[in-house]
Amino acid sequence: MRTQFYLTIIIIFTLSACKKELSKQPISAEKETEETELLTADVPAAPYTVRTIAGIFEKTSSEPHVVNGPGPKAKFYKPHGISVDGDGSLYIADFFNGLIRKISIYNKVSTVELPPEYYQGGLLPEAAVKDPGGTIYIVSTGYGVRIYNKARGINIVSRIGNADSNLDIEKDSHSVMWFVNDNSLCKIVKREIFRNVVNFSDYLDPNETLRGIGVGPKGVKYVSTASKLFKVTSDGKITRLFPSYRFIFISGIAVTKDGSTLYIADGNAIKKIYQNNITTITGPLGAADGRDGVGINADVVAANLALSNSEKALFVTDTRNIIRKITLP
Repeated sequence: MRTQFYLTIIIIFTLSACKKELSKQPISAEKETEETELLTADVPAAPYTVRTIAGIFEKTSSEPHVVNGPGPKAKFYKPHGISVDGDGSLYIADFFNGLIRKISIYNKVSTVELPPEYYQGGLLPEAAVKDPGGTIYIVSTGYGVRIYNKARGINIVSRIGNADSNLDIEKDSHSVMWFVNDNSLCKIVKREIFRNVVNFSDYLDPNETLRGIGVGPKGVKYVSTASKLFKVTSDGKITRLFPSYRFIFISGIAVTKDGSTLYIADGNAIKKIYQNNITTITGPLGAADGRDGVGINADVVAANLALSNSEKALFVTDTRNIIRKITLP
């Protein structure tokens, strides 16, 4: 009995010492404010489970339009383009706020610092992507292309005329940035901008413009207008896909690394293209209440989308000022 008593005392003191040692370990401020699981965590859930991870649901945005902090308490104003960084954090083009927002892997929202000249005359960002070196590439409606890296002294504003609209941008596996303007596929290699790399003028109806881009493997790109979807090979050959399918309004494209599957935001719904079949994953409901749920039982009004690095989830900007996460099979 006495031996057992002493063993119990030793265990208690050992556990107490461990707790004290653990309490001395530094805890980041982001982790202290975390209100959801890590964005990079692939939480087990039924396929196509939709969850709101950031933003406050509002059909019409109210003041203040910009709030940083934990995802569920943050505010956006018509978020559009969305991209996933190498560490799993998200970059959001907060369109009507004229800002680029970051959602860290701990689901904390902040505003990306940009120089004052980026806002001269206005800024309506459509999409933003960051490369591994920390350079941010921004395309916008009417305000051209911006490239910025404070640490490296990069500060470029490139605008052609007063209506230089560039509506989407994607990064390939070599960190080349591909974007679309009114009638051509363009690219940025480090600091150099190449416009009119592939011209689509012969494929467009009068007043029709390019809108979305997704980057696949082996130099393949997928480009859309509101109602047409194209495949572009590495040598610039253009093929129209699904010419008899009635697309409603394509506003975003995401492609898996192996190129087998495309996800598109079309008519505010999320659709999957696999083995030449187009299926709807989720989309708007008549209730229009932003409800989470599984598949077509969730209410989603999608603006744009991006695959997670693991390709186990889609991140989606919803026009009701929220960011959604959809689990994939």
